[in-house]
Amino acid sequence: MSKYWVASHISGIFTIHDEHPDPLYRGSQGAGFSILRGTTTSIEYSDDKKSHFYFNDVEVDKEKANITNNVLNQILVLQKNKEKSDFGISVYHQFDVPLSCGFGASASGALGCSFALRDFFDLNINEKYLYGVAHIAEINEGGGLGDVLALYQGGYEIRTREGAPFIGKAENIITNGYKIATLSSGEIATKAIIRNPNWKEKINNIGKVLIENLIAEPTISNFATISQQFSITSFLATPEIIKYMKDLEKEDVLVGQIMLGNGIFILYKDDSKLPKFDNIIKEELCFSAVRKL
Repeated sequence: MSKYWVASHISGIFTIHDEHPDPLYRGSQGAGFSILRGTTTSIEYSDDKKSHFYFNDVEVDKEKANITNNVLNQILVLQKNKEKSDFGISVYHQFDVPLSCGFGASASGALGCSFALRDFFDLNINEKYLYGVAHIAEINEGGGLGDVLALYQGGYEIRTREGAPFIGKAENIITNGYKIATLSSGEIATKAIIRNPNWKEKINNIGKVLIENLIAEPTISNFATISQQFSITSFLATPEIIKYMKDLEKEDVLVGQIMLGNGIFILYKDDSKLPKFDNIIKEELCFSAVRKL
């Protein structure tokens, strides 16, 4: 067995850059942060010489595990010259975060799968290649755009150039002592947004200006303010998100929408100021996204 843990990532603002013919050069610009609630991925040979995929101990079909399956197929191309070829692989993902709710779980699973398969097959490939495999799977399957680059950077980050790690560019924002909490109320279908030309035009027109403003003033408070502006003016904010934001207007906290999800992140300094909402979760910032177990 080979096992890896990978952090999760939340975006507060993004723009879509998917025109380049090479998926390594596609992705998003934007800003967000990585957290310690993540994904643990394990690899084993299967008993029936077929591929199997498990999310939190429940087997799912290839269509639901399309990003993991994409990673598996990319790595198997490199493995094909090894001695053993008549086998199946079982991939197990244990997610600490809700799926399809803006926590970058597909990117975490893709990265964990990429690294675990490298070790499982004892392949002589470097981390740059593994990050590229995960990024390509995310782009080609519509799971996300910039989470792999963000996870590579760690902490609070601004993604100033789209693409996979070592192609895209990201810079860190100083934390200024802010703590993080999240509240998730449900899903938003990522693919339905990022592959819709009307949504893309609206997101990019608004996001481009706001990201430039954040680069000019790269502070945590400006990040949260811009995230709010982005979610409301782009109409990505659901009525539930807007209500949370209005309820917290006079509180001594910073609030933004989890992209792409029906949830919010809350940035605060004093625990006594944290709202007493049901299902709120205190998070920890993560600077090192990938760990072998």
